[in-house]
Amino acid sequence: CVLLCACVFGQCWSCGSKPILIQTPESCNVCVECCVDMSEAPDPQSACNVCVNEKCNQGKWSEPRHTRPTFHYSPNCFLHENWQWHDVAAAITHRGLHHIFVGCEDALGGWHHAVSEDLVHFRELPGAPRRILETYKSMESFKTPCSGFITLDDKGVPCAGFRQCDSVRSVQGLPGNASNQPWNAPMELRCAHDDYLTEWGDPEFIFNVTYYRSTPYDPTRPWIDTDGKWYMLVGIDACNATTRKLPCEEGAGVMLYVSDQGLRGPKANWRQVGIAYQTPDTVLPTGRNRQEMVTIDYLGGLRGDPFEGQTRVFFDNVGGNGGWVDCCSGTTSYTVVRQESPGAVLAVNKSSNFNGVSMVDWGSFPIKARAGLFGLEALGPTVDRVYSMARTLGSEEQNHVLGTGRKVMFAWLKENPNAILSLGRDLSLDENLTLLQAFVPELQALRLPGTHAVLSPDSLVARVGMHAEIYAEFTNLVQAQTKGLRMLGINVLQCDENEFTRVGVHFDHGLAFINGLRQMRDFPVGGPLVFGGRGELRKMDRITMHVYIDGGMIEMIVNNRTALSFPVVPSSSQCGIVSLAGLRSAAGTHVKARVDVWVLKGSWETISPI
Repeated sequence: CVLLCACVFGQCWSCGSKPILIQTPESCNVCVECCVDMSEAPDPQSACNVCVNEKCNQGKWSEPRHTRPTFHYSPNCFLHENWQWHDVAAAITHRGLHHIFVGCEDALGGWHHAVSEDLVHFRELPGAPRRILETYKSMESFKTPCSGFITLDDKGVPCAGFRQCDSVRSVQGLPGNASNQPWNAPMELRCAHDDYLTEWGDPEFIFNVTYYRSTPYDPTRPWIDTDGKWYMLVGIDACNATTRKLPCEEGAGVMLYVSDQGLRGPKANWRQVGIAYQTPDTVLPTGRNRQEMVTIDYLGGLRGDPFEGQTRVFFDNVGGNGGWVDCCSGTTSYTVVRQESPGAVLAVNKSSNFNGVSMVDWGSFPIKARAGLFGLEALGPTVDRVYSMARTLGSEEQNHVLGTGRKVMFAWLKENPNAILSLGRDLSLDENLTLLQAFVPELQALRLPGTHAVLSPDSLVARVGMHAEIYAEFTNLVQAQTKGLRMLGINVLQCDENEFTRVGVHFDHGLAFINGLRQMRDFPVGGPLVFGGRGELRKMDRITMHVYIDGGMIEMIVNNRTALSFPVVPSSSQCGIVSLAGLRSAAGTHVKARVDVWVLKGSWETISPI
């Protein structure tokens, strides 16, 4: 890193623990090692700091070296020494490439840009929306772009949309005393000048966002509805017109905006329609969200929808900025809704899931180890987020509400204090409007030839290492349950008979689970197998489990409907045994099982020094 430098007021600074002046003003602007001349930046020193952080502050994996993932994408800015948000800020499939932009505020001052041709192998591209000094209508903002979106405008140009997260001086000329509220930064677009989305234009401010307090006001990806108008949802709380204070007992909400003259340009006329949806409720019956909705998304046209694409799914990261009570601390929920006409409110389909609501991933919910508890009642409120801030891409069709193209979900996985990008999951709906998830089949390219093994009741153990895929199918479960079957599991990352993590299903509690108590986790986590209670579970004769193990991170999907992600800390790199559990009991002998395992290779090459 000693050859890299940044320029400030014509002076070159080296990379290191602290920037050090290494060149004179006369030689700086011709120094080939300089990453960029910052002397013309609105705030050269801040711009220099961002440059030095990006090029020189190489993040380090804080857990033991052997736990670092090799096929989950985790660039340096995810591993910055200061905790920061890593929302999937925007995602788009464009010209055959899948682009994911992730927040890296401290390291980059904005979004990190990752790209893939196959949804598996990611690499970093330069160029992404970053903070700049904005002075629109006398405001003053030099904050990182908050979570937003990327979509195509009416002419097919890719545009990123967001607010800079805060300001020290508001847009002037707003109604009432709103101009005295310094946080009122407008919604803006920055549009790409190239098909690789590496060169971005100047801000185009499309409407003011003015509420009683400072929040991110994260938008959904805008869409053109059946009336030909553009619509966008913006996350708020529901107290702007009532108490105007926290905690907001009315709960979280989304404000609907519309433009009937295009996404951008002189004719675009974005304006507020009204609150489209609000609720204090969460998936847990006692849980409440008393702040705004965060990093929201809105999807329709999902494959398998029995209503021919009319069902819509709303994502919210419940309590992502605090304000939650007895629930969710920033992990992604989904709500099944209908919108009867363009511009109408979102009506929750309460007959689906848990009163219309469920979780995309349950890996943040600890299990209450008490007899008699079943399903949701067996889960406690989250201690921390794991699977968070999810967004979708996957198809060149950019209308994710009306379009029926493929929708692949990615999220930020938090592995304290590290961060990685989740594996891609294909989304669809079943006949009961449950969101179904399946790991993208492109991940099969990671399987190493000659490593396939099959486990069964007659062959319970295999050594696959710390980077592996498992696909398990258990059948004849109705009979096994009548005989008293309580648990089925797979021990993964096993070192010996005393140290392992167990993934599986618990029939007494009606939960899929990951139990890492023997590998430095304080509690097991779980998610409900069914929505209808014990009677529904007793009729379940087949269970599938698809598991990816990558160092210390485990991602699992059970029956394509219950997903859990959870990090553990095996004691050594030798902890690579997989074994079956629960099949040797009297009831377990009635289970028919086949478990396929593969050793996997890494999917990205730019792993930084540890």
